Amino acid sequence: MARIRPLARAPITEALVDLRVQPADGMTVERLEQALKTRNFGYHRKGPILRSHFGIVMNLQDGSPAQRVMGGSTFIGVRLHSEDDKYVAQFTTEGFTVSRLEPYESWDALVAEAQRVWPEYRACVVPVSVHRAATRFINNLRLPLKPGERFERYLTGLPMMPPEYPQTVSSFLQRFVVQDDACGATAIVTQALEQVPQTPPVPVILDIDVFREARFPPDTMQVWDYLAELRALKNRLFFGALTEDALRLYE
Repeated sequence: MARIRPLARAPITEALVDLRVQPADGMTVERLEQALKTRNFGYHRKGPILRSHFGIVMNLQDGSPAQRVMGGSTFIGVRLHSEDDKYVAQFTTEGFTVSRLEPYESWDALVAEAQRVWPEYRACVVPVSVHRAATRFINNLRLPLKPGERFERYLTGLPMMPPEYPQTVSSFLQRFVVQDDACGATAIVTQALEQVPQTPPVPVILDIDVFREARFPPDTMQVWDYLAELRALKNRLFFGALTEDALRLYE
């Protein structure tokens, strides 16, 4: 594994803290919105958060094909932006998310902002408990690969292809779901390349989502301490996925 250290130009396009909650009895999105109107913490409403759903109506009696598709969406919360649009907050009846967009600053800055906004969310939703804690980092790697050059120079986790296969890769999608027994967390690591461009750099997405389902009180530091453990696991996965040649691009 490459040596873990701070990177001066980390390739992070979005980093977030996400807490799923059990809301107070009778909490509705309408009550959330009404409570939000009384709060002033430096964010403005950007738009609603909708959950889409659909279904297929079948005629099972005569075995005929599906007759129609039914779909729709449910209003579950509000998307908010900071005044400089560098932070995005999502307040829903199910949970709380704060994201930092480019340019990423630091973990300490992200957590400090999430901790500042969290009491505003708690005042709106009155959560009974936090039942899932997560952090996610989406990286856009810009690799200076020349045509025909192998990705192994920069990426460590690509699968081996049989020698009978053509060895020039033009796109890939790879997803690992791993369990870490030490902190009881699950991590989803996704590497993706849509298409190799004609000229460098080659854009590769490295998406690391680390989470744990466990009960935390909403009014203590316990969940924030645990998020620090998740971030440490994320760092192990990030630096384990890249070679020193790749990391030198971002120092």
